Amino acid sequence: MAVLSIKCFCGEQFKYEIDENSLKLEFERMGIVPILVPHKDHFVTVYVDSNLTVRSVERVVLVKDAKSSVVVKAGVKGEGIFQIIEDIKKKYDPFHKYTLFISQLLTKVNDPENLFTAGREVGKYIWNKRREPLLKMGASFKISPDLLLNNEIIPCFEKVGNVEIVKGKDTIIIKNAISPAFTVGIAQGILDAIQSYMQSRIHIKIEYIVSGSTVFLTLREAEI
Repeated sequence: MAVLSIKCFCGEQFKYEIDENSLKLEFERMGIVPILVPHKDHFVTVYVDSNLTVRSVERVVLVKDAKSSVVVKAGVKGEGIFQIIEDIKKKYDPFHKYTLFISQLLTKVNDPENLFTAGREVGKYIWNKRREPLLKMGASFKISPDLLLNNEIIPCFEKVGNVEIVKGKDTIIIKNAISPAFTVGIAQGILDAIQSYMQSRIHIKIEYIVSGSTVFLTLREAEI
């Protein structure tokens, strides 16, 4: 077990114990992993790198409707999040009706950890739907970071928000993202989906920065 030292937005410094072994697979896929951490009567999202260093801490922002704040729900356990996704997909397919899908999802799921998980599942779904004709022909993929961004991720994210490419870098900016945690999850889901059809193991990881409703996504070669 490892102990994180966290400076909360409420001003208090506190310790939080995590099982680093449970994060190994995530660090193979992402440079920085978000962890939802409870503190007193609130939650924070702690972004941890592969050295188990806390890179940043964000307050969990509550979704508000016209009348009152929606209380952050306890994490949906087990297969619950996947059942929620399937139930909403029956009415609003995220490939064709993304905005309606995410709007419905946010009425049921508010915590960043589960939104990331949901995004990951939807990212896999969107990529598979987009590439379905090629996959049926038995296609396989061998992709570098720049090709992955241009040919796989950007076309999928055109459904998610306004996408801007940073020239000279393997980075895209998604503006006006309805849910940043969900958006980052989608990127990871696309990588997961592609991995299933790669000629060899993919060694690319995602690094990201969230600023308000804007998400900066960068793909880098992972160390083997």
